[in-house]
Amino acid sequence: MSLNWREIALILDELPLLGSSLQQTLQHDFHSLSWQFYHPQAGRWILYTEFGTPFSRLHMLTESLQVNQRGKTAKLQRFIQFCRANLEGSKVVGVKQATGDRLVQLTLDNHGRLLHLILRFYSGPGANVIVTDNDHTILDLLYRRPGRGEQSSGTFTLPEEQEVREDSFPIRQRTELSFNRQIEQEYGNQSNLLTYEQLLAKVEAKRDRVLKTLGSTLASQMRTLKAHEGYELWRKKADLLSANQHLLDGRKASVEVEDWETQTLLTIELDEKLKARENILLYYEKYQKAKGTYENALGEVEKAREALLREQLRFEHLLDPNLEKDEAIRAFRKELADTASQTSAQQKSPGLVIQSGQFTLLVGRNAKENDELLRHHVRGNDYWMHTRDFPGGYVFIKFVKNKSVPLDVLLDAANLALVFSKAKSQGKADLYYTQVKHLRRAKGGKTGLVLPTQEKNLSVVLDESRLARLLLEDEHA
Repeated sequence: MSLNWREIALILDELPLLGSSLQQTLQHDFHSLSWQFYHPQAGRWILYTEFGTPFSRLHMLTESLQVNQRGKTAKLQRFIQFCRANLEGSKVVGVKQATGDRLVQLTLDNHGRLLHLILRFYSGPGANVIVTDNDHTILDLLYRRPGRGEQSSGTFTLPEEQEVREDSFPIRQRTELSFNRQIEQEYGNQSNLLTYEQLLAKVEAKRDRVLKTLGSTLASQMRTLKAHEGYELWRKKADLLSANQHLLDGRKASVEVEDWETQTLLTIELDEKLKARENILLYYEKYQKAKGTYENALGEVEKAREALLREQLRFEHLLDPNLEKDEAIRAFRKELADTASQTSAQQKSPGLVIQSGQFTLLVGRNAKENDELLRHHVRGNDYWMHTRDFPGGYVFIKFVKNKSVPLDVLLDAANLALVFSKAKSQGKADLYYTQVKHLRRAKGGKTGLVLPTQEKNLSVVLDESRLARLLLEDEHA
């Protein structure tokens, strides 16, 4: 729970605020700041303040904080810059707390200019840090809340004194420590426990997402493997046709030949538009293609199994309940920081950002997004894919070091390129793909128009289940 007004008064009574000079201000996150002071007798000391959380408080800081020391967001930069430009170097010449109120006002003398630093330890939206001049005009504040009249150039009015009963808001049971040290220990332990539980839930959620994605990739590769495990049948049919080429005279839809292994008749379908030799070659091509797909899927299944096992073991170690809380918190923060930086990069990307196994797909849905992705979000080793003979969006497969792009990822990209093109209504299309370094812009062409070289071809039939998985994952990312 937050400090009550009597407890705040007791803490203020122990602090050497009067006569202290403010040397530095630090904003750790959206709710907490540290104020580094120097007092001629007490020496250097730090006041820690936290606002609008279950642990709203102020106290002298004697232990290091496990919080962000940098403050990278725009809101943090705005307020901290104001404090450094206008408050640092000033001297505390007045400390005031209204009776019955959790509002503290520090009067600062900055080389003859009086400023008021108002620290409001209320619950919810009432919490704030406000700086005014001596005429009570708001100069800046931690949280801008126009609906409450709390914004720069507004006027701040101190609350009126309240009548309070002597027995209201009792001070909690005391220990042998100073009240500042007691509060620091109590709230620090509670905050660490809450921090651990919150971070644990986020890491567990990330684990579930990662393992689900890898499991889906493995299942998909297993399906591909199963679908092509009978690839030898294509060669057998090709060999049978080659041995019975004399039966292929004339255009036929099928032919019956004797299977020398089973001594039974086997019906083999033919393409009536093709000659005998062409039909034989067609079956050899089907054999080669099915064999290649099977062997590729076999390798990808092994990679997917290894990746799944590796991540399972990594998360087991990361979430080991026997780890010390402080060590676990540091590890959780590092894990989530990697996710946050990746998510931030994705949010800045136009179009769709979709994960396909270990590969990231960037999808442009129109000419503008295609052009923006080409200019600012892809590099030479990334792959580009587009439908042949139909206008549509570009799909880029981001390069992963020491990883070749598996067929399953190509099919994911191809289905996305198809669904965001004019070929969608046909349900199938021919596509081509190449690395971005093999693209060149068409001189005087339309926005985003490129001419590929060294491209490879791929034919795809729209796979609704694959698309549903990809687009559903994008919605929940």
